[in-house]
Amino acid sequence: MESLAPEEIAAQFAAKYYADFQADRKSFVEYFYREHSTLTFESNTHQGVQAIGLKWTEEFLKTAKHQVTTTNAQRAPGGFIFLLVTGLIQLTENDAPMNFTQAFLISMDDKGVFCHNDIFKLVYG
Repeated sequence: MESLAPEEIAAQFAAKYYADFQADRKSFVEYFYREHSTLTFESNTHQGVQAIGLKWTEEFLKTAKHQVTTTNAQRAPGGFIFLLVTGLIQLTENDAPMNFTQAFLISMDDKGVFCHNDIFKLVYG
């Protein structure tokens, strides 16, 4: 990750993250999260691959589709990248898209790039 600009990392990460989210949720969770990963989804916190997997596979998210509007990133100490994504999420074909924001603290290990921390929030209003 050191050789790429934070903006490049952000764009590549977001493209893979949201494409994999829609393609195969089980593989998505195993690829992007580790046992020490933490997800906060709408103020509820989930720790570890199993708990995060349960959240991301809940019924109301099964057909969710994301459209990324912006990505911003900064390098952080320890080799981490702080990443902020904004966009639209549509839960079903019949639902109107809603604004969302998602913040990540990402890092890299021998398996690849992963989410150390992930905060997802719908933006109302």
